Amino acid sequence: MRYIRKSAEPQSLLQHRLTPYATYANLQQKVKDEIREQLVEDQGFLCCYCMQRITPESDRMKIEHWASQSDPATRHRELDWKNLLGACCGNEGKPKRDQHCDTHKGELAITINPTEARCEQLVRFLGDGTIESDDPTINTDLNGTLNLNQALLRNNRKATLSAFVDAMTRKYSGAWPQAALQKELAELHQPDAGGMLRPYCQVPIFWLKKRMGLLNKVSP
Repeated sequence: MRYIRKSAEPQSLLQHRLTPYATYANLQQKVKDEIREQLVEDQGFLCCYCMQRITPESDRMKIEHWASQSDPATRHRELDWKNLLGACCGNEGKPKRDQHCDTHKGELAITINPTEARCEQLVRFLGDGTIESDDPTINTDLNGTLNLNQALLRNNRKATLSAFVDAMTRKYSGAWPQAALQKELAELHQPDAGGMLRPYCQVPIFWLKKRMGLLNKVSP
């Protein structure tokens, strides 16, 4: 999970929200398509939760409501741009144990929010690909609600870190000065020419920050 900096909302969403009796259910397909495109661009073409690759097509991603549309306490946020995220399809249609992200979450509430900068400081990535937190509530979000330690996701994160460390070893011959680490960290934060970040990029980012002594614990 990585921090998502939200851009300005699409004008078409704003216009819809200002119309009488506007709901998410009566949102036109054209507006949904524009929302998908903007979400994907904001997120570097990565799922808001697991960080695997997503693209704007409706069969390649979902528009996620961080705060549920079905909860009376948060239903008023169904058209709130800050509440909308781009999520992967999360193995939709497969057994529940294999589902993850929004597909596994459903209408359940979670505490950790990718649109808050502190979210990156509330989780850590282990060498075996596990994502975890010191906060038991967030651990429930990660493991129970979002199922982010599903086997394939865990293996993908492990492989991403292994490939990154191997590349670093070849590139710098095992000697990693601070300047080299800073350079690699900056490159991981930088999208490519197409606006895409590397899938699971937060895993090597965490590894670099830990090695550089840049991690700070934040109380939930």
